Amino acid sequence: MDTTTTTRAVDGLCDTADDRYANFWYQHTDTLVYPAVGAAVALAAGSFLRPSGTSARGVPVGGGTVARGGLGQSRADSGGGSGS
Repeated sequence: MDTTTTTRAVDGLCDTADDRYANFWYQHTDTLVYPAVGAAVALAAGSFLRPSGTSARGVPVGGGTVARGGLGQSRADSGGGSGS
């Protein structure tokens, strides 16, 4: 997220030393729609604090929803279980 405009930035910018960009973590729900790059970020939907046990995963630059894995299946872009 670009902290000066509260809009979504390209994920790679959040890995730099530039204080203008920060990782913003969303609480994943089945109905949450993620913003596209350049779109406004809903600050009430997440936090700047990384949840414990969470690895960095991006969302498509066009935004949208991210499906969860289920019933022992997982997807690279989801928080689904591994089935083990």
